[in-house]
Amino acid sequence: TLLICGPTELSLAKAAFGENCKITNDGAMMDLGKRVSRKKDYIPEITKAIKNGWEKPIHRGASTVDLKELGHLEVDPLDPYQRVVRKGSKLEPKAGEHFTVQSSN
Repeated sequence: TLLICGPTELSLAKAAFGENCKITNDGAMMDLGKRVSRKKDYIPEITKAIKNGWEKPIHRGASTVDLKELGHLEVDPLDPYQRVVRKGSKLEPKAGEHFTVQSSN
């Protein structure tokens, strides 16, 4: 079984393993039959699909994220390794806050 993370991965999986593989109704898993080895069964097929001209789909699905709410990236001037950090993101927890998972029901 191959876990599918989204429309791009589904497109690549179909190109690599064929359009006729069974996919769950939610599109999250693809039945790859007796394939079990990443090294022998998965990687060669995926590599071949890419080399044969597979391209990312233009429409990857509707995004539910407003990119402006994610802030911006900048290099931390105080970090001796010059790590990149995200600033001004709605996702940053405030002091004393914790993230909660919301149900999509």
